[in-house]
Amino acid sequence: MGKNWLYGRNVIVTGCSTGMGRDITRLLVNKYGCYVLGIARQKPKLDELKAELGDHFTYRRFDITSKEGWEGFIEDFKSIGFKPDILINNAGMIQPFTQFADLDDDKINKVIKTNFESIVWSSKAMIPVLKESKFGGIVIVSSASALLPVGGEGIYSATKCAVRGLSETLFQELRGLGIFVTNIMPGPVKTDIYKAREGEEKKVNDNLIEKVGLTSEKAAKRIVKAVRKRKPRVAIDAIAKLMDFGVRVCPRTTMKITASLMKVASKKLVPSFNPIFKEQIDRKAEIKAMKKSRKQFTYNGKKNVPNNDVFKNDMGV
Repeated sequence: MGKNWLYGRNVIVTGCSTGMGRDITRLLVNKYGCYVLGIARQKPKLDELKAELGDHFTYRRFDITSKEGWEGFIEDFKSIGFKPDILINNAGMIQPFTQFADLDDDKINKVIKTNFESIVWSSKAMIPVLKESKFGGIVIVSSASALLPVGGEGIYSATKCAVRGLSETLFQELRGLGIFVTNIMPGPVKTDIYKAREGEEKKVNDNLIEKVGLTSEKAAKRIVKAVRKRKPRVAIDAIAKLMDFGVRVCPRTTMKITASLMKVASKKLVPSFNPIFKEQIDRKAEIKAMKKSRKQFTYNGKKNVPNNDVFKNDMGV
């Protein structure tokens, strides 16, 4: 397929009003002459983008986590004669930086719905439509956390791992039908997604992201380049590539080093890491003694198995 195949294509972009989604939309319209049907929640920002991009952009607002929402959306764009070539699943959200056991139940459900269920229902609804295009494709923006999950982001990382698994499954199922599937895994990007965090945590995150993160414009260029080349799997920045390399070469060691570095940083450099590792630090001597005591147990034969009578009465023994 020629390098210019992307020009003039019809593209659906979720989360198009801010950050990477906005810059992906701008790039597709301004550089490639695409017609973009955007999906987002913030009407004022969508109207601004419409005024900027003109007839090559329009938008819809609905609940992307809803199966019925996507079914209704398909009927909607069919009614105006829009025939999509590419679906870019960009919308997502981050969780408060906290231990999994302390994360609010409502927040868990919201992150799962936004980051994973929205992609399940969008992909399921759109695949039959994309089969009608000569240039069909599904682009899923995952995260470097899908490569190397980190403490404090358990549900966020889990959803991104799930998204990665789904994208790789879709790649296998749709490749033979001429539909490409691209899984994008960015590291830190300077976008509004981190505004979900508050107080000291937000301040530290803003400083870190400002120092090491990509701009959303640069991230958008790399994402669109990956789409143009129809790549199946792309880590778009140095941090994501380093994480990818580490888990490929020595996964266990990489996970241990990551946790150790975060634990050290939690003491002074990154105070928001402290709640994640505070119990480990406070109980260090106790845990060390516990690990030492259990070395006496060996389970090479039944005679070495500790006696445990906890179920005797229940089992009628």
